[in-house]
Amino acid sequence: MQGQQQVVAQPGQPQPPQPQQQQLVQQGNVVVKMNDVQVQPLSSVGLLELAHREYQAVDYENAERHCMQLWRQDSSNTGVLLLLSSIHFQCRRLEKSAQFSTLAIKQNPLLAEAYSNLGNVYKEKGQLQEALENYRHAVRLKPDFIDGYINLAAALVAARDMEQAVQAYVTALQYNPDLYCVRSDLGNLLKALGRLEEAKACYLKAIETCPGFAVAWSNLGCVFNAQGEIWLAIHHFEKAVTLDPNFLDAYINLGNVLKEARIFDRAVAAYLRALNLSPNNAVVHGNLACVYYEQGLIDLAIDTYRRAIELQPNFPDAYCNLANALKEKGQVKEAEDCYNTALRLCPNHADSLNNLANIKREQGYIEEATRLYLKALEVFPEFAAAHSNLASVLQQQGKAQ
Repeated sequence: MQGQQQVVAQPGQPQPPQPQQQQLVQQGNVVVKMNDVQVQPLSSVGLLELAHREYQAVDYENAERHCMQLWRQDSSNTGVLLLLSSIHFQCRRLEKSAQFSTLAIKQNPLLAEAYSNLGNVYKEKGQLQEALENYRHAVRLKPDFIDGYINLAAALVAARDMEQAVQAYVTALQYNPDLYCVRSDLGNLLKALGRLEEAKACYLKAIETCPGFAVAWSNLGCVFNAQGEIWLAIHHFEKAVTLDPNFLDAYINLGNVLKEARIFDRAVAAYLRALNLSPNNAVVHGNLACVYYEQGLIDLAIDTYRRAIELQPNFPDAYCNLANALKEKGQVKEAEDCYNTALRLCPNHADSLNNLANIKREQGYIEEATRLYLKALEVFPEFAAAHSNLASVLQQQGKAQ
């Protein structure tokens, strides 16, 4: 959720936008025809409200058509210009979106919403500095502009200015403390910064505001997992999928924590539910295969790793894990090939370096094994297994330090 742009379809609107009658100039009636039968004429106010409803219903074609009728009548109507900029942005017609935002600014240089919409275009095009300038100008013009702060925060995250992004989210929440989605996004940012207790407080507040908000339950589960509170993590992930039975990420999180807790049967159930929602998810296939491997279901693990690789050929972890399973079955040559494939995809894949070194050691290629162990430790200096394996090899050679 973090990083989504809030497109402002009209001035002064709260999020989500609702049709309002602001900055409108009363025009002559417009006749709307349905199947060539004349119906009650709509005023320009009514037609703009209709266009807003169509916009909210994702009927962008009709929303644009009705806006263009109004714009041809009065090209200075900033409400129409804002809605057109929003429609074109949603349809990824970025240049047209920018054009209508710019026209709105020409009509009203103090229109904060137009600067925010223009910032969205720049952000989408990767021009972060220009996006930030427009968002900052928007909130200077309108200090209580919540959507402007949300957009500013997302752009600051993209620019890796995390502390300023935190402040932008905090400011938005000062103006409306009940924005539970924004509070959850702030929690995500704090979690990424390692400020877990602050993140936890954000998620708890979001849940207090909206107890049915499954995303916050799942995010809180991630914090508990990071803090080693496995059972609390499981509880919160289970709550998330109870609230939203189609919540893919929560099923994946639940499966992962159950796998780490070695509750394999429930982990399998969680991953299978995730695959029911997303059958071609390579990572889930890979994680499920790991559980099968731990359960001793080696053939099933091999088949599932192969499926993960079929779905995502550039998946070094899956090749490494497949190699482990093949080695377990005595298929050493095939295992060696898989480790080498993993290392072609990711030359610094520490597990593959260590495991391939084990094979070389067993084959009597001690110098090659030593080189691979050293490379694994260069990549991951705290790799305990590689330290132990290297020490054993050196001891065998009489080179133990």
